[in-house]
Amino acid sequence: MAYLTRYIIPVLLLIGLGAFVHACSKAGSPNETKIGLERLAVGEMTLLKFLDEVPPQPSEPILGPDDQEVRLSDFNDKVVIVNFWGTFCAPCVAEMPTLAELQEHYSDEVKIVAITADNRQDLEKARTELAKLSDDRLDFFYDPKRGIIYDSMVGGFPTTIVYGTDGKEIARYEGEADWMAPESLAFFDAVIENEGLKG
Repeated sequence: MAYLTRYIIPVLLLIGLGAFVHACSKAGSPNETKIGLERLAVGEMTLLKFLDEVPPQPSEPILGPDDQEVRLSDFNDKVVIVNFWGTFCAPCVAEMPTLAELQEHYSDEVKIVAITADNRQDLEKARTELAKLSDDRLDFFYDPKRGIIYDSMVGGFPTTIVYGTDGKEIARYEGEADWMAPESLAFFDAVIENEGLKG
């Protein structure tokens, strides 16, 4: 018994401690992940914001390309990129082609949800414009009540919010961006890897 207490139990404790430390180092904390992504907020991605207190992913339904109700959570098997835009917004229109290219580039890992802020009477105009700007690569979404804009704490257009597969906001970008710039691709490569979606 003395031998067991003196030698075997300490060895078992050390093995268990080593396994625990290894698991923690592999997992990485959410804060460490956030800090890692913040380092990528350079060049074209300089305006990326990482909020300390993020609003929850809106759960209210919006209307999709077939005018059927959908929720952002319907796409949470991928990284969800919500882009709030409008035909009245020149920077929104300017960035839309590269956003469409981003969707095509990451078609297996990312779902871009482009939500127009246009008034109801301008919806068909917005639908046609999006199809033209994206070469039919982006689906058309809108919210008749505009509740999702307020729930997402959108301060202006365009605003782009990136959600992880857990539905939590990773980062947001307020303003026009070249979504196919090297800095943009480096950021999304890291996000996709962190979410475990990299093949």
